[in-house]
Amino acid sequence: MNATASSLDREVEVQSKIRKVRTFGRSARVVCAAIFGFGLVGSLFALLVVVPTNIPGSIKFNGGAYDILTGLLTPLQLKVCASLIAGAVIGVWLAAVYQLYRLFGNLAAGAIYTPENVRRVRYVGLLWLLSAVLGVVIPAALVVAHGFLDASVPIDLDRLFPSPSNLFGDFISAGLILLVSWIMDVGLYEKDHADALQRDADLVI
Repeated sequence: MNATASSLDREVEVQSKIRKVRTFGRSARVVCAAIFGFGLVGSLFALLVVVPTNIPGSIKFNGGAYDILTGLLTPLQLKVCASLIAGAVIGVWLAAVYQLYRLFGNLAAGAIYTPENVRRVRYVGLLWLLSAVLGVVIPAALVVAHGFLDASVPIDLDRLFPSPSNLFGDFISAGLILLVSWIMDVGLYEKDHADALQRDADLVI
C-alpha cells in the first residue's frame, strides 16, 4: 500500500515538473523568436541602410579594427569586408538562437528527453565554439593583413582581440554545453537500453 502511494506521489511530482518544463519552454521559445526577429530585422537594416552610407576615410585614432580597415582598404572594399565579417558573426549568432528556439519548442510540446534535443544542444555548443574561434581568427586575419599591406597603419592588439577572461569564458561555456549534450546522449542511450530490457522482460512474462 505504501509502495503504491509512493509511486502515485512520484508520478504526480513528475507530471508537475513536466508541466513546468513545458511552460518554461513556451516562454523561452517566444523570447528566442523575438531575439531572432530583432536580429534579422537589424541585419537587413544594416545591409540596406548602413552599408550604402558613405564611409569616412582613414581615421587613425586608436588602432582598432575600424582604423586598420579604413587604413588598408578603399571605401568599397571596406563595405564588402565589413559586410562579410558582420555576416559571419551575426549568422553564427542567429543560428544558435534558432537552435534554441527549436529546442524550447520541443520542450513546450512535452518532448524533453529525445535524440533531437541532444542534437540541438550539441549544435548550440558547436556554434558557441565557432563564435569563440571567430573572435580570435578575425582579429588575427586583420593583424596579418596589416603586416602585409601597410605596417604604418596604427594597431592596438588589446583593442583587436577579446580580453583573456572573455575568451577563456567563451571556450569554457562552449565546452560545458558540449559536455551537457554528451551527458544527455549517454543518459538517453541508457534509458533506451533499460526500456528495451523491460520490454523483453515483459514479453517473457
